Amino acid sequence: MSQEELLLTDSTIAFRAKHPETIKNWENQIVKDDCTPDHHFCYHALEEYPNLIAHLDVAEYRLDFAINAHIVHAQLQEQFLDDGHTGPIALEHANNELLKIYGALNEKEPVGRAAILKSLQ
Repeated sequence: MSQEELLLTDSTIAFRAKHPETIKNWENQIVKDDCTPDHHFCYHALEEYPNLIAHLDVAEYRLDFAINAHIVHAQLQEQFLDDGHTGPIALEHANNELLKIYGALNEKEPVGRAAILKSLQ
């Protein structure tokens, strides 16, 4: 599993390094299925992407992917808020963008993956 497939962008790596207790807490929430709505969305939306799920079949990779996706989702939501959108609209835009990322990562050919990952950097 490459770092790109786990959405380990520079900002995601920095967040994980700065907040290890938060990451540990999120791992526990996923295992107990007691996540926040955004985290729940990031984790359970993966079910719609069979090729991506096949790459993330081992539970550890799925947990890491969900955590990284949650970080990316929060960054996207913050970006939409900074652009002047209201909370619910920013959330909806972040959801749609994350689903586009999942869709690109779900492709069998890596062309879409490279474009998505480059835009996240």
